[in-house]
Amino acid sequence: MKNEDIGTRLSEIFESIQGEGILVGVRQLFLRFCGCNLNCYYCDTIKESDFCVNHTNGEVIKNPISLGYIQKVIDSAKVHSVSFTGGEPLLHADFIKKINKSKPFYLESNMSLPENAKKLKFFDFVAGDLKVRESGVKNYEKLLENTFRCFKILRNRRNRLTFCKIVLPSEFDLEEVKNSAMQIKDYVVCFVLQPVFGSRLEKIFKLQKEMMEFADVRVIPQVHKLIGVR
Repeated sequence: MKNEDIGTRLSEIFESIQGEGILVGVRQLFLRFCGCNLNCYYCDTIKESDFCVNHTNGEVIKNPISLGYIQKVIDSAKVHSVSFTGGEPLLHADFIKKINKSKPFYLESNMSLPENAKKLKFFDFVAGDLKVRESGVKNYEKLLENTFRCFKILRNRRNRLTFCKIVLPSEFDLEEVKNSAMQIKDYVVCFVLQPVFGSRLEKIFKLQKEMMEFADVRVIPQVHKLIGVR
């Protein structure tokens, strides 16, 4: 099979500013992959779609999308970087590793699939999640174990900027979150505490203050939702 015939499933392609984490405001090309192996209660992304909408040119393409098509979109984009988001991009690691990196690559991941993470060490930026128990995911202890392994594999390095994003509802186990963060503090440049949209902030500010004893910790909401862009 030719490379251009290899396909994957995307729900949409678009350009916008990055609205989360420490690269807020940079212009990116977003490739939103279908499918996720977790089921967080606050998730607002499409899990599956028969078609991909390419908002950069108005095309609607039937899934799967070919490698050749995605490569052309990436090569022609005038952006800071390409964000691989979802869903969960690590589910598509075998496809992603075939893409020519003509722009810096930015991975947004739930950090639950360490074997697939090993295939994507060439990424320039990693925005990795540390899920809290209150997110509603199943087999939480196993998820934590895999998360720690993923951060170790995709750790912050001279040629890769890795940070940890913790999405927080109004209520969560502060001590549990802090103890989990300590397990990965040596693998990340900083932690970003991201409130679930509309959550109260008092406890989040308290967590920030306590985590600052061992790490750089920032509270950054979903800026794209605040200003009303995709």
